[in-house]
Amino acid sequence: MGSMRRVWQNWWMQLVGGILMAAIAVLPWLWIGENDRAILPVASDDALGLIIVFALTALLGSWCVRRIGRGRTGFAVVTAVGMFLGMLALGAQGIQATNPAAFSGDLSKASVHQLWVFGSLLVISQAWYFLSAKLRLPVAALFYAMLTVSLGYWLQIVASLIAGAQSYAIYLGYAGALVLGLILGFVGFLRASNLIFWVLSLATQWVMPAVVDSAARVIQSEVGFAKGLRAFGKNFSATVLEVPWQTPLIISLATAMLTSVIIVIVRKARRR
Repeated sequence: MGSMRRVWQNWWMQLVGGILMAAIAVLPWLWIGENDRAILPVASDDALGLIIVFALTALLGSWCVRRIGRGRTGFAVVTAVGMFLGMLALGAQGIQATNPAAFSGDLSKASVHQLWVFGSLLVISQAWYFLSAKLRLPVAALFYAMLTVSLGYWLQIVASLIAGAQSYAIYLGYAGALVLGLILGFVGFLRASNLIFWVLSLATQWVMPAVVDSAARVIQSEVGFAKGLRAFGKNFSATVLEVPWQTPLIISLATAMLTSVIIVIVRKARRR
């Protein structure tokens, strides 16, 4: 790990690392191919995939800053530039592939919609990346609770592409809860302030699948902002209360809680 940290001290490596994180997040879609043309998921057809790509990129980048960059601001900024450039390249390739005349000024309605969604998610993901990378871990856990759900979705998509792995896809959906549980284990809940963030993070993780699913539906419907908010509220209320959703949500919640408790116990035992 020490030699790896030394390599990552080079600014160009941090830049390349940011680009690689964007590439890793979009890898399943590179494998699938969007009509064998666009690599990045298209908002009108796969809004959920687009959300997953941005969320996973922010998650990977934040982990890299905390684990390898030790939270240094310079490291975070250069890595963010790499992520930004990687996403811009993917976005430009997608527009070129689906609407070749776009760069001549002839934007189709679908391309305009893609650009709005792409730009909004890019800004949000960069903000979430910096907040989860730079804030104190108890507070950052709230943002990790929003981002880790993407890991489960991403692994399920990867499993669906591998022969013989499809039957295990449902279990991979709990990977995000497991990662959040590890994070909360290091946060702990013995202090009152940490306990508040611990509970809020678990609550956030519980509702995030419904949030992501509802947001994806609204994005694909291509309605205006006001109608989109109303549609999001209706979809979220209906989805989070659906019985089929409750079992995996409760299992995810229990996974995160159990993992975090085990980590807290192990850390206390090691200190003694």
